[in-house]
Amino acid sequence: MGDILRHTGTNIGGIAKVSWVFHEDTAAIRYDVTTLCCSVDLKPGRSWNSLYGAPETIQLESEQQDTPAGLKYIYKVKLLVPKDRLEVEVELFRMNGRWVILKITDKNGTERLLGTKETPMKVSSRLLKPSPVEGFNGFELTFTGEFSCPAGFIQSDNGTITDDQEMD
Repeated sequence: MGDILRHTGTNIGGIAKVSWVFHEDTAAIRYDVTTLCCSVDLKPGRSWNSLYGAPETIQLESEQQDTPAGLKYIYKVKLLVPKDRLEVEVELFRMNGRWVILKITDKNGTERLLGTKETPMKVSSRLLKPSPVEGFNGFELTFTGEFSCPAGFIQSDNGTITDDQEMD
């Protein structure tokens, strides 16, 4: 058993960036269960899509549950996309009923991959337009997923890992 030591460096809270891709646009996802490192190869002509969330609204929650089938890891990403506007509604309509893979980058630069080809993330959204008091006007997006392993860590710019195991 290894020690978990006190962190002595800087620890900036919060999520800096969220990217997504349809799970069918991935060629391969590799995950090393001993190091929790992963990488993603996208199909030719496909790329990560950016997802803007209003500052300080992006939340990542993770829960580990013991089930009769073994441990499961439940992830939920929630964010607010400002303003009711056509281009957002069109993208949400395109995402409706489809599965996605998320790449989350926190403000420390740590990148994690949420979703696999077998068990991608599900997206839901709702339009928020408070009437009596001025406030947030836009969409609340929620991505959810349940997995048999923790979300993987992407260790390099190109996502390369060694001793990998392909997850289809």
